[in-house]
Amino acid sequence: MNKVVKNLLLLFLSLIIALFVAEGLARLFFDPIDFLKPKTLYDEVLRYKIEPDSGAHDSWGYRNKTVPESAKIVAIGDSHTYGISATASDSWPAALEKISGENTYNLGLGGYGPAEYLYLMEENAIKLSPEIIIVGFYLGNDLKDSFTAVYSVPIWEDLRNPEFSYSLDDNKNIDEDSFTEWLSGNSVLYRIASSSFIGDNLRQQRRLGKGEEIPMLDLPEYGISTGFTPDRRLKGLDLSNPEVREGLRLTLDFFNKMNRIADENKIDFLVVIIPTKESVYSDLISKSGELANSYELTKLIQNEVIVNKAVQTYFTDHGIPFIDLIEPMREAANTEQIYPNNFGGHSNKNGYRIIAESVNKYLKAETSE
Repeated sequence: MNKVVKNLLLLFLSLIIALFVAEGLARLFFDPIDFLKPKTLYDEVLRYKIEPDSGAHDSWGYRNKTVPESAKIVAIGDSHTYGISATASDSWPAALEKISGENTYNLGLGGYGPAEYLYLMEENAIKLSPEIIIVGFYLGNDLKDSFTAVYSVPIWEDLRNPEFSYSLDDNKNIDEDSFTEWLSGNSVLYRIASSSFIGDNLRQQRRLGKGEEIPMLDLPEYGISTGFTPDRRLKGLDLSNPEVREGLRLTLDFFNKMNRIADENKIDFLVVIIPTKESVYSDLISKSGELANSYELTKLIQNEVIVNKAVQTYFTDHGIPFIDLIEPMREAANTEQIYPNNFGGHSNKNGYRIIAESVNKYLKAETSE
């Protein structure tokens, strides 16, 4: 019996040592900023933020190695600027830095919207003395994000329409105190496993199990296999919803304020309009039989067309520089996989490269004039 116990203890100790060694090797070969889940903190204006230096993020809590004294380009945005579904070095701000050769700082974080973009512009971006501030404007949820921020954060109270009511969310700490959360924030090895193809598929199966519709587009001749979440996206773009219409009004006002602040500080300004995955594949969806008959997909795409047109008209009328990524992303989608082959609505590294190339093309054209 003593021998069996000793062998079991030896085996357990060996496993522990092996895990520590594996974790050490993982940190040598994989950048912790791409895998460690950072800790989030409540913020009275931003609603939440990443704790400084948490999860290998910088001292401001953003997805950079360090906070520089200055940066020629500052990118602000949500998860599509942060670079979900790609490494930090493959996010579009990082890709833009490689392509342009200009120092670029990434001020993107998932869940933020135009209200947060304006605040970050004033509180952080200007401190870096940039030549240009570029804002990634994701059509899929930025309208609702504007509404949520204005009607839940006291600092924006003066912007509210008295006809709307909104209850404040008292859940100010979004972290969960659990062993899984601890592993996510401290083990690169665990995050590699949980963020792998297997982890993505498990998450997709959970969504399907809860009754969420995830239509798939499989076109082997184009090398495309990917899924959509039209129900989720439609919630952020359905103009029959008064909250979305109010969010559109607020969003346009926020961008007008950003443009004025940039002008006052003699900083160039650019809005990058990022389409939903569903709109990028809209031409292919219309040719795919079953998906072409999807009410949710059709309604989503139609609403996005209307919103995009309204946005571009407003930007043109108010002298707000912008580029629309729908055409370059559609063109790229015909030749390469620019999104994950699951429900994920964020670009993969190929899609972020397309965004960076489009932005760089604009910057070059502006410089040559």
